Amino acid sequence: MHALEKELGAVLFHRTGRGMTLTSAGHGLLGPARRILRETRQAEAAVSAGPRRSAPRLDIAALPPALNGPLAEVVAAFLRANPETVVHVHELGSEQEAVDVLASGTAEIVATRLPLDIGHAGDRLATLPLGTYDVYVAHPPGAGPAGAGHGPPIGVTELRDVPLVLMPPRPTLSAGMAAVIEESGPHLVGRAVVGQQETRTAWMLEGIAATLLGSRRAAEAERHGARLAPLRGVTGLTVGLAWDPRTASPVARLFAASAYAEATRSPAAPAPPGSAPPGGGPARPGGTPADPGT
Repeated sequence: MHALEKELGAVLFHRTGRGMTLTSAGHGLLGPARRILRETRQAEAAVSAGPRRSAPRLDIAALPPALNGPLAEVVAAFLRANPETVVHVHELGSEQEAVDVLASGTAEIVATRLPLDIGHAGDRLATLPLGTYDVYVAHPPGAGPAGAGHGPPIGVTELRDVPLVLMPPRPTLSAGMAAVIEESGPHLVGRAVVGQQETRTAWMLEGIAATLLGSRRAAEAERHGARLAPLRGVTGLTVGLAWDPRTASPVARLFAASAYAEATRSPAAPAPPGSAPPGGGPARPGGTPADPGT
């Protein structure tokens, strides 16, 4: 490591006792180093004919609302056409982290809400809208709106006295939903706070309290007897992909092109909960993206 620092003419680590932390120069080298290693593995996979060759790998970071639905559909289409590739997906903490995640090489593609509200830092990123989703208040079976299916839309202020299963505070709300909640100023009643979306749905179905769900999970919950009410003012939220075309590897560019083809091939919007068949419908493209191959 000392030899590398001498060759580069920069200190890469702060050495403190038995530990080390990256300097600003080290952080600057981290992204390019990860990209070099990634492209080296991909080059080895491309020329190796042996049975033990390493599979091409694509790293994706995704916000929770993007995981179930549009992202799953484009990943499935990509893997059908490229079965030798392995896709690794980890959670993106917030849309503000998108630029740092791409710059550090932690992921080459981020699945997030669009448009990105991250200032000029996001201007260099290419984006591809994949689909939209709404937010529903899901009540336990036998509670909430009278009868099965949908009740009338409910505003955030009307949730003041509705016990809810909530997620811990975290910066993953869309700008639109955050604005609605901030402007309405309700005091949401948290009967339980859990970190996993699957647990929120399960606990709601057990009758613990209502919860907030996106379109896909709301449709699944409705099939198990939940009663839904659309959350007024929080509709048509867009999810999509973002990547840096200047640093994207061949596999990342191939994925972006595949996602664009899948999005434009499926122009129909998913049916809302209550009218969709099991499994939901296809994603709805939200616009014309930058050329995914550039």
